[in-house]
Amino acid sequence: MSNEKDLAVKKFLERPENFSDLFNGSLFQGKQVIKADRLENLPGESALSFADKKGKKVSVRRYRDVIRKASGDTAYAVFAVEGQGETHYAMPVREMLYDAMNYAGQVKEISERHRREKDYRDSAEFLSGLLREDRLMPVITICLYYGTKEWEGPLDLFNMLNIPEEYEDMKPFMTNYKVNLVQASNVDPENFRTDLKIIFTLLSMAGDGKKMKKYIRERPEEFGHIPYETYDCLRELLHVDKWRKADQENGKGEVDMCKALEEIAEMAKQEGMAEGVQQGILLAKKVIHYARDGRSAEEIAGICGIPVDEVREITEEW
Repeated sequence: MSNEKDLAVKKFLERPENFSDLFNGSLFQGKQVIKADRLENLPGESALSFADKKGKKVSVRRYRDVIRKASGDTAYAVFAVEGQGETHYAMPVREMLYDAMNYAGQVKEISERHRREKDYRDSAEFLSGLLREDRLMPVITICLYYGTKEWEGPLDLFNMLNIPEEYEDMKPFMTNYKVNLVQASNVDPENFRTDLKIIFTLLSMAGDGKKMKKYIRERPEEFGHIPYETYDCLRELLHVDKWRKADQENGKGEVDMCKALEEIAEMAKQEGMAEGVQQGILLAKKVIHYARDGRSAEEIAGICGIPVDEVREITEEW
């Protein structure tokens, strides 16, 4: 994550309840598998060093967007999120590398402990760096896609491979790698218990300012007071950067979302977040121009080639 949009998402996911809810609501269909109070921070950087064929030291570094360790009764699991505002056509390889480096880091950590304690029982354990009973902790990564267009990239490694027809028999012996893609179009907002419900719902309405306004106005209690992290996240994800920030916030770090989100919805209509919206804006401006010149709705409809009802709707909205 690097730009303002990505940083807003990262800040939102820093709250343990939001991070756990993302996994519980998307992968586990609302089942409370990950507990927020059992999450611990992990460093986002993974680094490995090794010697190449010439004996030269080579270092590889990768940076996770958000990563947490979830403790269980006897062990733990690792959960990570890679945020994407645009389709990434190499995501299966990218995530496979991140996860592999995490597993390699676990092996290195265990191996170093055994070497310090000198508790290897034979040469096989010594060469492996692991004892027979050693086990690694599972790593699960989500690709959180918050773009307003549909994801167009591959969702597993096989979709990236060009396997010659004469070598199709090799496919069962190859290891695939699946991307756990999470986006507004493939989740049920009702599965979420935090403000992710609001975020995914409004993202699914991207480009339809009227629908967003209606949804907000029908839920004044739900949208009345929401943490600023949610407000900031929505502002960035919905591509709106021309309206107020600090003056919406009260002393409790909350925002009057009814008012703020109506601004988002209005901007969504004006800024254009889906194909065809910009054309709609130009048409609306044309209609308003003729209306200000005193032309009737019927005249404007004839000039612009649209129904009279649509002319009236535009003039009422604008």
